[in-house]
Amino acid sequence: MGCCCGCKFCCCALLVGMVIIAASLGLFSAFFPYPSHASCRVDWVFGTACPTVKSKLIEQMKSWSHGDCSSKQQCNYEYLGEDGNVIRGLHRTPLLKFEDKLNFTMNSKSGKCHVTGVSESGVSYAVIDFGTNYCNLRNLVIGSRLDENDRFYKENSTNGVCTMYSIAHCNLYT
Repeated sequence: MGCCCGCKFCCCALLVGMVIIAASLGLFSAFFPYPSHASCRVDWVFGTACPTVKSKLIEQMKSWSHGDCSSKQQCNYEYLGEDGNVIRGLHRTPLLKFEDKLNFTMNSKSGKCHVTGVSESGVSYAVIDFGTNYCNLRNLVIGSRLDENDRFYKENSTNGVCTMYSIAHCNLYT
């Protein structure tokens, strides 16, 4: 099946133009409900003070900086430091060694610690991640036990800001 006018270059240019127009009008979100680059943003609320949350996340990141990665994602974290209320780090996937940048930003409000976690694939062409960026963040929260025995604990995210959030299976990476 060929182009109607017989010019493949014209058809390709038309297709690229339509994609650019659709993207500029925000029409992709109707068909592709994820961010345009594999990434995740999650908001948490903890009933624990922010300095405690911060130290637990840093401790967990450091404790998972080494170890056996043969069948789990709970390794290959790298703590990169902190800037005020922001913790920075990296996670490398065990098999393919993809590198994801992550950070946690903390703010105290009404005696609770509000945390926004962000993980973003370092690979420019990554669009689909099967929930890896979400799990990069969630595994640290769960591993540090910040979710346990906290009646104020809440997690909030959506597919629109977190690639494949609704179908992520972080327990597969344990």
